[in-house]
Amino acid sequence: MSAGERSPVPTGNADLEDALRVDCYVRPSVPTAVEDVIETVADRLEELCRDGSIEEYRIVRWPPAGAAAPAADTSESSRERLVDSFERWAEDATSSLEPAFRRRTVPPSPLRPDGDDLERVRVPLVALALYEAGDGDDSAEETTLRGVVPHTDRTATGADRTYTVEEWLATAEHVDAAADGTARSEQAPLPEGGR
Repeated sequence: MSAGERSPVPTGNADLEDALRVDCYVRPSVPTAVEDVIETVADRLEELCRDGSIEEYRIVRWPPAGAAAPAADTSESSRERLVDSFERWAEDATSSLEPAFRRRTVPPSPLRPDGDDLERVRVPLVALALYEAGDGDDSAEETTLRGVVPHTDRTATGADRTYTVEEWLATAEHVDAAADGTARSEQAPLPEGGR
């Protein structure tokens, strides 16, 4: 691959016109074994960045797990807004974020004055958000969400097919390796779920 030329990495939709940024979301507290997996993911993203397959990456802790606000309330948590944007992408891409992301209803607490049910969002241990940067100077405002991993697609036969972080990384590395004619070693699988 020549200098300055990006190899195409999978985004789940159309080819990219601009550079790809990968935000790697991780749970704030994880077992030691999972910390090692997260470090491996960061190393692999760093390698993709060095090779020019992606423009940049960030390791980001999921925002706090506060309950989602009732429908009439607009003060949603930032985790809720983030997952909402992921769900909009999934809907547009005719995909689903389940089973990696799950919403559940929490019954009302006698200690809550309004007595309304709340909704909580369970997030995976590791997830990737793929953003395409726009042409504007303010990169935070000029990005387009191009994919979320893990996600599930329904195949033509009606079966569900879940794409994992490990598969996305392996595919991106394979595409990059094919572009420069080198081979990559096998990587350890990544856990996607957890409770």
